[in-house]
Amino acid sequence: MADSTNAHAKRTTLSSIHSEMEFIRYAIDSAAIVAMTDVRGTITFVNSKFCEISGYSQEELIGSNHRMLHSGMHDVAFFRAMYRRIANGKVWHGEICNRRKDGTHYWVDTTIVPHITAKGKVDSYTAIRFDITARHEAEAMLRRIVSVDSLTGIPNRRRFQEHLESVLNISGCPPSSVHLALLDIDTFKEINDTFGHDIGDELLTIFSERLGLFVTPDVFVARIAGDEFGIVMTGIQDDNVLAFLDQVLTSLREPVKLSTTTRRCSASIGVASFPQHASSLDELFKAADMALYRSKALGRDQAKFFIPRLREVAERKSELLHAVADGLDRGQFHLYYQPLVPSDPHSPISLEGLLRWNHPDQGLITPNAFLVDMDDPGLLAAIGMFVVKQAFEGMEVIDGESLPVGRIAINVTNADFRSDAFVDRFFELSLQTGIAPDRFCVEVTEGVFLGRDFQHLEGRLSRLHEAGVEIALDDFGTGFASLTHLRRMPIDRIKIDRSFVSNLTTSVEDLAIVRGVIDIAHSMAKVVTAEGVETREQAELLQHLGCDYLQGWYFAKAFNIERLPYVLSHLPRLPVSRNDI
Repeated sequence: MADSTNAHAKRTTLSSIHSEMEFIRYAIDSAAIVAMTDVRGTITFVNSKFCEISGYSQEELIGSNHRMLHSGMHDVAFFRAMYRRIANGKVWHGEICNRRKDGTHYWVDTTIVPHITAKGKVDSYTAIRFDITARHEAEAMLRRIVSVDSLTGIPNRRRFQEHLESVLNISGCPPSSVHLALLDIDTFKEINDTFGHDIGDELLTIFSERLGLFVTPDVFVARIAGDEFGIVMTGIQDDNVLAFLDQVLTSLREPVKLSTTTRRCSASIGVASFPQHASSLDELFKAADMALYRSKALGRDQAKFFIPRLREVAERKSELLHAVADGLDRGQFHLYYQPLVPSDPHSPISLEGLLRWNHPDQGLITPNAFLVDMDDPGLLAAIGMFVVKQAFEGMEVIDGESLPVGRIAINVTNADFRSDAFVDRFFELSLQTGIAPDRFCVEVTEGVFLGRDFQHLEGRLSRLHEAGVEIALDDFGTGFASLTHLRRMPIDRIKIDRSFVSNLTTSVEDLAIVRGVIDIAHSMAKVVTAEGVETREQAELLQHLGCDYLQGWYFAKAFNIERLPYVLSHLPRLPVSRNDI
């Protein structure tokens, strides 16, 4: 009886286990893609999920080699590493792209488990897979989103850099076989300012479409930033690069319909070659950028190759910027002064503060030697802060010694008006020292008015002007819209450029220009200063023409504040008083 009971219990347990295994198989078959192969890759079993995702029937799959599912997405090295691992009896896990019967691809997260016999040999493999195609499609879409410019639909800077890195890393790449071109639209700022940003975006889209026509397996185009595009050429010889880019420029010159008008636009291109001009990606970008700058400097609407001299110039410029910043920190800069002498002896003398660098090797040098090509706004703004502080300190010396000086004029740049910082600092110094704003003059050139933020510039100049600061327009007559600025901006004084004064006594044309400027300025109630007065004859003639103030070496070269009493006592006397004319 006991034996019969034990036998029944045993049958019940085996039956229960059998049912659980069937359920496990059912569960796996419902969720996972399962297949078995022999050691040669011949398929011996597939479940329904495998048939469903692959598009093949069991009859088509069983007995066939698993290579029938290869998509071509993985190279030989990939499969070689996988087979080496499972052949050694180890589990392999990874992601594989397979091909369906209809030719489309699908991705599966795959675990391959080798079956090892009692003798320790592998005789088959079981692969359990899960469909991750949706995830890969989402990742591909995300890669496209982060790699494509949203406005133009062409590759963006990130994708451009990835492509450039990939072509530069190709082994066996022959010398000078990779060319990087950077392209800027010449009139983009004007289009934006005239028609608005929507039309500017339309122009970018049109240019992108035209550039897209040149895309081939050897030519890659992307929008890098703003109106800058990049072109990578990998199959074009050096001698043919400029000819190809000329075709690009010709296409871009075709008329463009913008809003209600048709415009002709152009572009500038700079080109650099790898490894001829650079040994790294970063150097290649810099070389192409320098070539682009050269193209613009030479007149725009053209393509120019990088030349080594550009790098030398850039390196010298970088060294100069570092030296200027270091000199500013070390107290090597000083404000020197030159008198503005009134034609009317009853009016006070004014001074212009002139920046000087007491260079440790070159001695005293003027801004023309270190500021002309400086385009570092931060450093220029720091210099501007230094100058205004020096001007207040100079005025403190003047008032402390009761010297007969009216105003101190200082020169400002675009960088000084990038924000409210310069103007705020001016008024802060005025409060700290007790020196009124009307003891100063701010001299601007026409270049200050050509910045993008004209409205804010006008507001900052007006803040100074309303507080009593005199505003002077320097180098008058050398710009193209000076009369417009005289009418629109709060300008009190104009300074006739020295180029007209130097030949005043010998050139009928310069004499006519100076006379006309003085008459126009006076008709607009502006004060006039003539720069570059070097002879008594020039001083007399300017006085007779009615010029209000004279400035130049005839009266004094630039000097430090300590010499001011001596200079004031030794100024040449003007031969004729304006009141006697």
